[in-house]
Amino acid sequence: MVPTLNRRELLLGSGGVGIAAIAGDTRPETNAAGADDPSDDSVAVVSQHHLATEAGLEILEQGGTAADAAVAVACTLSVVEPWFSSVLGGGTWALYYEADSEEVTSVDGVGPVGSDATVDDFEDRAGDYGMHQSIVPGAWDGWMLWLEEYGELDLAEVVDPAMTIAREGYPASPGMIRWLGRRADRIEERPDAVEIYMPDGELVEEGETSYQYDMADTFEALSDAYTDRRDEGRNEAIQAARDYFYRGPIAEAIVEFSDENDGYLTRPDFEEFEADIVDPISIEYDEDLEVYQNPPNSQGITQLLALNVLEAYDLDEIDPDSADAVHVQAEAIKLAFADRYHHVGDPDRVDVPVADLLDEEYAADQRDRFEMDDAMEWPIDSGLSETDADHTTTFHVVDADGNGAAVTTSLGAQFQVIGDTGIHLNNRMRMLSLEEDDPNRLTPGYKVRHTSNPYLATCDGEPYVLGGNTGVDMQPQGQTQQFVNVAEFGLGAQEAIDSPRFETTAFPSTQHPYDIGNTLEMEREFPDDIVEELEERGHDVDLGGSYGTANMIVVDEDGDLEVGAESRSETADGNVVQLED
Repeated sequence: MVPTLNRRELLLGSGGVGIAAIAGDTRPETNAAGADDPSDDSVAVVSQHHLATEAGLEILEQGGTAADAAVAVACTLSVVEPWFSSVLGGGTWALYYEADSEEVTSVDGVGPVGSDATVDDFEDRAGDYGMHQSIVPGAWDGWMLWLEEYGELDLAEVVDPAMTIAREGYPASPGMIRWLGRRADRIEERPDAVEIYMPDGELVEEGETSYQYDMADTFEALSDAYTDRRDEGRNEAIQAARDYFYRGPIAEAIVEFSDENDGYLTRPDFEEFEADIVDPISIEYDEDLEVYQNPPNSQGITQLLALNVLEAYDLDEIDPDSADAVHVQAEAIKLAFADRYHHVGDPDRVDVPVADLLDEEYAADQRDRFEMDDAMEWPIDSGLSETDADHTTTFHVVDADGNGAAVTTSLGAQFQVIGDTGIHLNNRMRMLSLEEDDPNRLTPGYKVRHTSNPYLATCDGEPYVLGGNTGVDMQPQGQTQQFVNVAEFGLGAQEAIDSPRFETTAFPSTQHPYDIGNTLEMEREFPDDIVEELEERGHDVDLGGSYGTANMIVVDEDGDLEVGAESRSETADGNVVQLED
């Protein structure tokens, strides 16, 4: 059994540039061994940017819950990494563990395809960037549901860190500069983006101060809408912030921009949209572990399908640094993606056979479909009969009461800024199929099969692992490897994040033009002998690059909180801190 949460006095996680190094913070640091006087007041935040991690800790120190802190982190990431995610323009799937009820829930903060979309019109422009790629941004409504259901603080307190950073500025990171360079041609064509990222006629350079003034004004307007109704009650105030976005000035601005730029969004699309807190899906992994994922239309079931196949193998008897370890995970992942391709879409549009897919007997049948000395290639059929038919960030929070938030939220790096709102809008429609019988086919009013899918594992009913991996189709693959590293191979949180990753492409890509690579892509840190052995088994290995970014929190066997922050990133940071009385 994993003991009770929150046992460390003070830990600062590794794997990125800490806020102390940036801001000259003089807080004491210790190593991962923890302190001499364990306490139940420890909290943990890990994210892709040190400023976002600091924002989450600030909210927890003010008495906020994991939900409050998660919203603060998400808002801050919208400012400092607006190409990866946006609480205002993107979509979110997230899992929440509520300590009082010991229940896990999932928030579906994903909006639908615009009413004016058609397959014929989109097909001609599917490969182009622009407003026609945007769906209704559902994230804000999802975040407001979390504040309503699980939060304690007022909206002004939660958005203040992001609003302050947006106005006072933040240093342009190396990652930001790389993305600006990749998208320079698009930015130059968009005056509202130019104002932010080319204020002097040239792209912002590394280390220069960047600002998001208009985004700060939008946060303030939403906060004011909340404050104006606060006397009527907190829930009424939250509803006012939701209405300001979806039935007020923000929706009006987005739809007007959409009309002017050949998009598909309408006012009714916004007015009728509501996010939802839904039941997660889960599997039992071994006797005492339960792994939770987000249900369709999320692709989260893909990780569970892979783990169901892997669960019967004695992975703890396999050398984690071996070809066997890579091969068995890669083959299980291929079968999982075949089922995703054949079955998963918006459950309001197609029948997704979740129970059949997660059935233990089905997993046993799937195991019999691959060999240890032979690699499968696409096409790979589903084991079930057919039914009718990296532009992401992940972060995690555990508060002092043992509540936990596992979040993956996404946008798409097209730098589509909506007028003077500062909102960066998603390009999620590039992940819709145009094939008639595909469960993920473009259908106005229905949702894309969304790639965001953080996971949360419990041990004997208490949080054990909160994790995520970015990168479109890499998400469930990296998360499977991450979980196996901890649960089977006994690695710590940071070790699990640092371990080299691989990605199979033996299925149609989620993104247009839906290419099939049939390769096994591996980071160069894998030893040559492992690569050679995998090639002998039939894998077409492609070496180089890195595969997604990952962050996680693990509650170890002593009940201590461990963070793993993405070591491949210059800005990721994870901290475990003891709150002061």
